[in-house]
Order: sequence, then C-alpha cells, then structure tokens
Amino acid sequence: MERDSDVDLQVTASLFYLPAVGHFAKALFSKHPLLQEDEGYLAYNMELVVYEACANVIRHAYKETDSGSLRLRIWFYPDRLAIRVVDFGQGFDPGRIPLPDPHDPGEGGLGLFIIRTAMDWFTYTYSRAEEGNVLHMEKGFTEPVAPCEIL
Repeated sequence: MERDSDVDLQVTASLFYLPAVGHFAKALFSKHPLLQEDEGYLAYNMELVVYEACANVIRHAYKETDSGSLRLRIWFYPDRLAIRVVDFGQGFDPGRIPLPDPHDPGEGGLGLFIIRTAMDWFTYTYSRAEEGNVLHMEKGFTEPVAPCEIL
C-alpha cells in the first residue's frame, strides 16, 4: 500500500496561482536535506519540473470557460523523489507531443521536454484512485545530477 504523500496541495488551475505554486516548490526543494547536493541543480530542476507540469495543466487540461483544479503530491524517499500532478480535465497522449525544435522552440512541447530531460521516469494515465489524470514522475538520488539545459 502506498504511504501518504509528504506534500498534498490542491489549487485552482489558474495562471493567477501558478507563481504561488512555483514559489512553494522553490522554498520546499531549496531547503530539503535530500536535495542539497550538486550545487542546488537537483533542487532547481525539481522546482522547474513542478512549475512546468502545473503550467501544462493550467494551459491545456481545462477549456477556457471551465474552472478546474490541480493537485500536487510529493513523496520524499531516502533514494528518490516522487512527484504527482493530478488534474480533472481533458487528458492527452504524451507520445503525440513532438519534441521542440531547439533552433525555434516556439510554443508547445517545451514543458514536457523539460520533464523528460530532468526526470528518470514518468507516466501519464487516468487513475481511478485519484479520480483524475495523473502525471507521475520520479527522480533518483543515486547518480550525480547535471543542470537541466534547454538547447
């Protein structure tokens, strides 16, 4: 059985609340003892992943006229970090999102590219237990972490 998450935050899926979620992630990850190695790169990358995942929910999961919410759950384990972003809107297929053009990134696909680059593993699926679409991501603490670079 899965243990309760260390963090469980639910907010309205609105661009108004995105900076607050980003500041929360920065405060949490920049001070957490498991994320203090590698000159803060791991903490910064995890902050960026949370911000991008939540931004994607806000921008894409709900129609402009719909109001919705997102749920951020985080687990700190001795060997890894697990992050789950849950939304209750329209789902998508990550395999159909093309990689961004590094010479002209434009709009679309950059957030998912950052997630794919920074995390060791992720899945996206509908969960009956969560009653929503779940982006579940994990990052291990066993290997050195380099900064997440955007080409």
